[in-house]
Amino acid sequence: MGNSNNMNRRLTLGDTVTYSLGSLGREISNNLIVVFFMAYLTFVIGLNGIVLGVLFCLAKVWDAVNDIIMATWINNTRSKFGRYRPWIFFGTILNVFAIVAMFAPVGQVVSSKVGLYFYYMGMYVLWGMTFTAVDVPFWSMIPTIANSTHERNKVSSLARLIGGFGGFIISTVGTLVLDKLGKYNMTSYLWLAVVAGGIFAVFMMIMLACNKERYELPAETISFKQVAQVFKSNDQVMPYAISYVLFVTGTTIALYQILYIFIYEGEIGTLSYNHYGLFTALACTGQGIAMFFYPWFTKKLRAEKVYGANYFMAIGGMLFLFLIFFLLKPQYGSMSPTATQVINVIIVSLAGSLLMTSNGLNQIGSTVMIANIVDYGEYKTGLRTDSLMFSVQTLLTKFAGAIAMLVLGIGVQVSGLPVVDTVTNTVSGEITTTMMTILRVFMFLIPIPFVVAGYLVYRFKYTLYGEKVEKIKAELDVKHLGQEQAAETAVADGTVDVAVDGVVAEAVAQQLADETLDASEPQAEPATAEQDDAHADE
Repeated sequence: MGNSNNMNRRLTLGDTVTYSLGSLGREISNNLIVVFFMAYLTFVIGLNGIVLGVLFCLAKVWDAVNDIIMATWINNTRSKFGRYRPWIFFGTILNVFAIVAMFAPVGQVVSSKVGLYFYYMGMYVLWGMTFTAVDVPFWSMIPTIANSTHERNKVSSLARLIGGFGGFIISTVGTLVLDKLGKYNMTSYLWLAVVAGGIFAVFMMIMLACNKERYELPAETISFKQVAQVFKSNDQVMPYAISYVLFVTGTTIALYQILYIFIYEGEIGTLSYNHYGLFTALACTGQGIAMFFYPWFTKKLRAEKVYGANYFMAIGGMLFLFLIFFLLKPQYGSMSPTATQVINVIIVSLAGSLLMTSNGLNQIGSTVMIANIVDYGEYKTGLRTDSLMFSVQTLLTKFAGAIAMLVLGIGVQVSGLPVVDTVTNTVSGEITTTMMTILRVFMFLIPIPFVVAGYLVYRFKYTLYGEKVEKIKAELDVKHLGQEQAAETAVADGTVDVAVDGVVAEAVAQQLADETLDASEPQAEPATAEQDDAHADE
């Protein structure tokens, strides 16, 4: 894997872009399931939303066990192809199979409703397991291709930015495909799954072909008995986990299931299902801009301030989305219904862009936070457990998605909204204003307490940022690279700001200390001739 020559090579634009293509592929897989699977099962297949929500949550109980087991296996992997790349390769192939199977119209083979629940939940569990096999090693690779904090921020922000386009592509193109082939037709969803799975596989293989694991970081073999101790010894895991899962649960409820709004409002006339892609494009613009400028934001503002702002933006977006629908009408004066719908979707997109922007900044910030938590764990215990810690993020994302589906499933059932008649491929029932208001309460108001609670945990319990992180990183550089190379790396990276008031962490090499002090303190005046003579006399 890593060698001294590779470790001295700077991260190139090609490295960053090709790695980010893998993020685009994995987001296509993830967003296909998050955006369309629940709607497919409730709206097209006709399964009960509450039952599905409960089953999704139960599936996460297995995920909680499976993700830790799989992360431990990944962490303990040793091969000539690297620690992470073999998992990504085989995980991608199996995940594509699971994607296609999840949208297969098996009604003629599985005739009972109970059988359908078992089949689709089984495929959902398989998808979750194989997605873990891709996601955990994918993000765990970041410290092996980017060593400095600056490089990690750069590759993480671009990966999240390009990955966000994966969500945009599947949401936009997906709705166009379904509209063209028939949005109430089961076969349409199957074709969408086949295309999405193929794109996912191609981009992930490009990533694997172009990125090697350059930095061979220490990762001791960890037994399952040690896993609990690893989490217990790292006091920043729980604050991160709780704040992250609360934030992602709230935003997933509000944002990733907004397809329901376009389906049902399309039947009323205020919005059109055909314009869901336009909403995604407009709302994603704000997210893309924020993710692109994230490194710049963190240079101008402290990272904890940028990350904390995500929570307030999310709350504002939810309130805006809930209130705006009371003002929308099927027609404004003499304006045509189509023009009215375009105006309406632009207005909704403005509110959605706040939520999408907060979500994008959170994705980048949380990835950097996990990398810092890994460093902190090694700093405290001597054990480096990248895969184990990154599995926490994967598990929390899936768990948040399951909670979101449960809340939404309850909302769909409580509101009494109709489903599709699979014989006529039409909505079988009346849609009222009261029904839609109940659904919007579940989607946009109920998530707000989740986000508020997440912010409070982050604000008062999470402490890994600023000077503390830089000092930890400096000490680990000495441990991994040796004093001289650590000093050269830190100076080249511009991470000499680890010095505060002329004090550098004791474990940092003296050369690094000298470079840091030179950069942070005024230079002494040159000695005068009299002073030289005085020293000579002494």
